[in-house]
Amino acid sequence: MNSTFPDAYAPSSTRRPRNRLLVWIKRITLGLIVALVVLIIAGMIYQAVGARSDMRRFPPPSELVDVGGYRLHINCTGPQNSGNPTVILETLSGGVSAYWAWIQPEISKVTRVCSYDRAGRGWSEPSRHPLTLQQTVNDLHSLLQKAETPGPYILVGHSIGGVYVRKFTADFPGEAAGVVLVDSAHPEQFVRFPEMLAENEAYLRMSAVFPALARIGLFRFYFAVGGEIDFADLPSRKHDEVAAFWSSPEYFHSQRSEAIASPTIYSDAHLLGSLGDMPLAVISQGFNPPSSWSELQNELADLSTNSLHITVTGATHASLAFNRLHAQATSDAILQVVEAVRTGRPLSVK
Repeated sequence: MNSTFPDAYAPSSTRRPRNRLLVWIKRITLGLIVALVVLIIAGMIYQAVGARSDMRRFPPPSELVDVGGYRLHINCTGPQNSGNPTVILETLSGGVSAYWAWIQPEISKVTRVCSYDRAGRGWSEPSRHPLTLQQTVNDLHSLLQKAETPGPYILVGHSIGGVYVRKFTADFPGEAAGVVLVDSAHPEQFVRFPEMLAENEAYLRMSAVFPALARIGLFRFYFAVGGEIDFADLPSRKHDEVAAFWSSPEYFHSQRSEAIASPTIYSDAHLLGSLGDMPLAVISQGFNPPSSWSELQNELADLSTNSLHITVTGATHASLAFNRLHAQATSDAILQVVEAVRTGRPLSVK
């Protein structure tokens, strides 16, 4: 006779330990699920309270201007003298006007200077239109007109902002007097250097969860406990403004939208031509840039026969705006273009 009992007929002393183990596994699993739900709800409450506090602490520094059913934030400072150029600051991908905290005050000592937030970013409202190169440039032109900010303009573009200001100059040549490209993107960078496109795609995959993480307060908590990103060197008030934006899910939706659109933006910019003899300053990072990036920067400097190319030793792509010392080099280059526009003297002779 077989002495092995089927499970259903196993002695109770054998069944009890196994049943207890299953019960404890279920209890632990349920407890973990409950704890996770509680943490998520607590995080959402923490985020909502913090977001309301941010709205009170950081109102728009300047005016919001309707550009066709949505309002964009623009902040202009410095003397407004007839005939003098106005410097327009176009920030990097995902950037906000507060990124110019070191540079705008320096330029405002000499001439009128305006920073602004692209649609859906910073204090600006979302656009009613898809994000394209043309729409961004149209937004900026409408903003300057409706904010009664006359040219001539010196257009300063950091990273992808360099593509925007080149397009603005091509579309409105009579209003552009000079261009400054701050470690600017190049329209052909994704085509000629696929590794740059791969980096963009890798970021998009990684950042897909960022809006959700922001919604449960993880980015806000990160900054609250002293965490920093590359804007750590900004002045205290502007740093806190930027950290507040980086703590919101809306910011990451906007940032990712621009990264998603960037291949099309660069493709649309392929036909942008030279700048003739327009004053052009190119400021490039000097902290071990890839040879591919240096090649693109050199090509940008060749867009004008009246250009100046400055490589800032030790500067990274972001620190050209965020670090006070590196930002001073960027400000100095902008002011050289201001002087060239005012006097008509060339930046350099090629």
